[in-house]
Amino acid sequence: MTGPEAFYATAPSVISEIGWTVRGSRDCLSGIRVREYWLRKAALLDRIALTDDDPEGGDAATCATEAARQLIEIDHADGPHTADPRAYVRQEYALWLRHH
Repeated sequence: MTGPEAFYATAPSVISEIGWTVRGSRDCLSGIRVREYWLRKAALLDRIALTDDDPEGGDAATCATEAARQLIEIDHADGPHTADPRAYVRQEYALWLRHH
């Protein structure tokens, strides 16, 4: 497998991540695990966008990009590696998966 999908090869199922994101929203609202919440939400939305008919310009892609920008803001990340917000999410999610 090549392309963006390769970053999610060992990820939990989309359904599992939807459930975690719904439950995680409570923790996010109380300030607990905010980064993990936005990382997993952005990755989930990116995965959904990748299955869309227009993976770079449809509604799903727009939502994925906005969530990715939220993660970048939380990380205080800047520079050339954040020029593609969804690529940044894939990179960070792959790192997170290796450590969890």
